[in-house]
Amino acid sequence: MSQIFDRLGGVPEPEEGIRIWAEIPEGYTALPLKDISGSLERAAALVTELAPEELQGFVAPTTAALSALLLELADRSAAYCGLGRHLSPGDGLVLTSTLVVTAWNTGAEGDPRQLLGELASRIDVDPEDDETELSLVDLLGTPMLFHETVRDLPTPLDEDETATAPVFTIEALVASRDGSKVAAVEFATPFLTHGPEFRMMMAQFAASLSFDAPPPEPEAGNIRSALG
Repeated sequence: MSQIFDRLGGVPEPEEGIRIWAEIPEGYTALPLKDISGSLERAAALVTELAPEELQGFVAPTTAALSALLLELADRSAAYCGLGRHLSPGDGLVLTSTLVVTAWNTGAEGDPRQLLGELASRIDVDPEDDETELSLVDLLGTPMLFHETVRDLPTPLDEDETATAPVFTIEALVASRDGSKVAAVEFATPFLTHGPEFRMMMAQFAASLSFDAPPPEPEAGNIRSALG
């Protein structure tokens, strides 16, 4: 899991109570951010009971690693954490990934594009690094900041506590219309060469983010009346 707030520097920690609406991409299963220990204990007991004997030894360390990740995300007031499973359209390989959403108050109102531009200036990008892209774009009239790169992250299942592995990441920052709030979406997958396949998904997901509640669904009776 990347630490986007650490890299931005000077950005307030994510906050609870900020409501966000979005269309979660297909293929993601929400992971618990409350009652984490209890939820994982119940899941581990079920998996241990159903898993083949040769795989049962992996349940405990996997649960411990997942618990550490979720507890950290809960401590950072993450709004959503999902585990993804997709088939690559290129070679049919099963790809796994994580998707995390957090948000924070900026403490002031202002132009959202200017705000994201200021945040972009805090991200160090090596001009000779071909694996890193930083783009401030407008999608459907909404400014968004995308940061794509490959970074080395800890591997919690490795006996060597200092061990790391490369992970492809895409991060998207979306500001509210008045610039008073920012939502961050973080996508990560260990399948480096397949990472770019998720660009469109991330763009669509970021475009669906909103700090305003969607309008209520029209009732069937109202639709029939409108149609005559």
